[in-house]
Amino acid sequence: MTTSLGTIDVPDSVESVVIIDGRRDLDIAVAFGLPIVGMPVEVEAPPEIPGPLTDATSTLLADGVPELFPRNTVDVESIARVAPDLIIGRDEVVEDIYDQLSAIAPVLPVGSTGSGVAWQDDVEAVGAALNLQDKADEIIAEYDTRVAEVKRDNADAIAGTVVLPISTSDEGGISVGRDRSPSIALIDIGARFGSAWEAATPEVEYGPETITAAADAAAIIAAITSEEDLRTMNANALWTSLPAVANNRIVRTDKFTNDGGPLTALWSLDLVEQLYA
Repeated sequence: MTTSLGTIDVPDSVESVVIIDGRRDLDIAVAFGLPIVGMPVEVEAPPEIPGPLTDATSTLLADGVPELFPRNTVDVESIARVAPDLIIGRDEVVEDIYDQLSAIAPVLPVGSTGSGVAWQDDVEAVGAALNLQDKADEIIAEYDTRVAEVKRDNADAIAGTVVLPISTSDEGGISVGRDRSPSIALIDIGARFGSAWEAATPEVEYGPETITAAADAAAIIAAITSEEDLRTMNANALWTSLPAVANNRIVRTDKFTNDGGPLTALWSLDLVEQLYA
């Protein structure tokens, strides 16, 4: 199979897979039910609230799947010790160590929202590599069906509600990004966006003193990762006076939902449905 980083030979039967990044690559591997034998440790402020991969990660750990290295610090020797049949990792992470990893097992790269690769494209690529095209079609169709259901069941609210997806940024500011998973879910269901969305090309940041840019949104999906971040936001009177906040039309998630695969996409649709409830 030809990938973005080279041509690989995938075994007819894959019995062990190592995950490199722990976001989209893990998401897709779990969705396909692949036999994961190693993954990274999440050291970047592990989520304080449940996310799309929380249960899956807990199950893998309970089953004895080892955490081989801190996320973003790939330990090639640790990977070699578990002798995987296949390595799956984010392209930007595996590119610099591709030759080292390839000496252990074929490397199947996946993209990210930041690199402009849709998770559906990665699912199709993984399906093609593993001769699991039917499963890939099933995974994508499940999302498409869910999009249609959310659009149908919330048609009036979608048409009548101005919404905005945001993430908290440094020192109590916010950012709006078009390429994040909740944003893509909102695009897919035909959401009406607040004016701050127009300034996001694809992202825009507002400081604590300019978050009134979100004032025309009646409802907000907010990636507020930690309780400390939440306290910082709630200490800002400009934030608490936003109509969406004052009227409790905030659906909270965290930054770990910003990128992912099909499980994160379905989770994002659940957030969207809560937004219009």
